Amino acid sequence: MKDMTQKEAQAEAIRRWGSTGTIMFRPSRSTGRCRGRLVRYCCIVRNGIGGPFDSIEGQGHTWREAFADARSR
Repeated sequence: MKDMTQKEAQAEAIRRWGSTGTIMFRPSRSTGRCRGRLVRYCCIVRNGIGGPFDSIEGQGHTWREAFADARSR
C-alpha cells in the first residue's frame, strides 16, 4: 500500500482529531538533515498542539504506521 503525502497526512489528522490534529516530519540523515541520535521515527501524528495535553500520539517510519500506532495506544 502506498504511503500518504504530507498534505494527505495533515488532512487525515484534521479529519480524525479536528483543527488541533498535527503532524511532524523529521527527515532522515540521507536527506542531509540530521534528526538527532535518539529519534527513531520520522513521522509523528498528534491530536493536539504538543506538550502535556496530547492524549493521542503515534510514531512510525511512514504516515500510515504513525496513524496505526496512534490507534493502538
